[in-house]
Amino acid sequence: MRFSKAAGITPSSVDDWFDPVLEQDSPLYVDPYLVFDDNDPFWQGSYDRVVQFFEIAAELVLASGGNKNTPAWRKATRLLMFPEPHEFALGVSLGSPRGSGTGEEFAERIADVLALVGGSNVARLASVGGFALFCDGIGVDRISDIICNILKDRFIEYTNIVNGRHGVNVEDVPVRHLAWNSDRGRWRNGNLALFPNDATGGGVLLTPDRFLKDIPRIEPDEFWEWASLTEGAVLRDDLNFDLSESLTKSEKVARARKVARAHPDNALAYLDRVGGEAHKPYDVKRDPRGFVSWYEGGAEAAGLLPAGTPSAVAPQSPDEFGDWVTELAMDFQFVVENTDAWRLLWDDKKAQHRPEKIAQALAGVMWRNQCKLANVDLNKETNVGRGPVDFKFSQGWQRRALLEVKYIGSSHFGSGAAKQLPQYMKSEEIAFGIYLAIGFKDADFKRERLRLVQDTCTSLGAQLGTTLKLVYVDARPKSSASKL
Repeated sequence: MRFSKAAGITPSSVDDWFDPVLEQDSPLYVDPYLVFDDNDPFWQGSYDRVVQFFEIAAELVLASGGNKNTPAWRKATRLLMFPEPHEFALGVSLGSPRGSGTGEEFAERIADVLALVGGSNVARLASVGGFALFCDGIGVDRISDIICNILKDRFIEYTNIVNGRHGVNVEDVPVRHLAWNSDRGRWRNGNLALFPNDATGGGVLLTPDRFLKDIPRIEPDEFWEWASLTEGAVLRDDLNFDLSESLTKSEKVARARKVARAHPDNALAYLDRVGGEAHKPYDVKRDPRGFVSWYEGGAEAAGLLPAGTPSAVAPQSPDEFGDWVTELAMDFQFVVENTDAWRLLWDDKKAQHRPEKIAQALAGVMWRNQCKLANVDLNKETNVGRGPVDFKFSQGWQRRALLEVKYIGSSHFGSGAAKQLPQYMKSEEIAFGIYLAIGFKDADFKRERLRLVQDTCTSLGAQLGTTLKLVYVDARPKSSASKL
């Protein structure tokens, strides 16, 4: 449910805030550049506020002399820990609005970067994304977490104005990092009067939709491309890089971080260039990639299922449980192939399919009510084994299944089927897994494209003593999809 519906309000022409889904993060993030560039007087000074925060942290880091056992270092890392600001319900993963945030490990990485660049250059890192050039793990989710923590007091004031305008019913809820003290260099937690969100146990904070972005402005592999063109001699002579060598994206990222640490001045110059470019938000109203309408789309797809489908009957045994989860996958297959629901996976204006995570989100919303009625626990992007799996279904210990959504045309499709899902199943001791394989073009359904995955799944299932099923979904555009 979206905030506006839960709060019983209708946005007016003066409302510029993004309307979040309360139960699940929307795959957008707050872009610091868009906040800093805003012309509204209310948000002016945000850049200076963020710079001030990192200057305080840098002073503590430099005072420690790099000694992690000193009070100054410990104080700096405490200041640089940013818990998931679940009040915003934003996050690129489209998972639960109670993510991990930025803990002690990442605080130490950020502190190391501050020590490397020196106090005089801290202002050039205020965009936050620049930290990704020096250390791994600082992706768009953590950029958003950091900026929303540092400026949370402003977002609180903004939300209070909206709540007051509409007479929203509020109650005291706990809020972590509701403000920070510039003199003492520490965070303050407490209770605030906000609209409560039962999904998180906290409250709801709002942000103008013009602050939201879908892709990062700064990525290490792009910095590598820039550095190889502008600093070729430095890379060849100082770091002994062969610039003619063909590299994968991950190899470019690794080299980029080596360059940034060896020549932080080059990385900062790149940040200056990116900062001077025009920054545009995601088009929330047109929503070309489905990052806003996924929730309503999933509910629409669920409504297209005919009454009495097999998945409407709750599973009664472990064997029936696997069949029941398979029926869920086939329900998704049915609505995409036999109704206009395939359009939810396409950007019509650009004639291209939407990202894989949108298909995951649509399926999750579609299945949520079916799982609730059957008393089946559905976990989206839960961490098992070595990383997150798209869906985990469970009804006690004996009735469990994993499901992965994959695009057939993806270059990772074969390797994913061969390694990822079976590894998750082994880690969790789960004997049943499903690949929901979605194709968007004729080439996706050629025999040779599908045979390898099918054979691999069959072979691995036999080796591991598990059941691996493939459910194919034909999401190619239909000239006249049937209506139910």
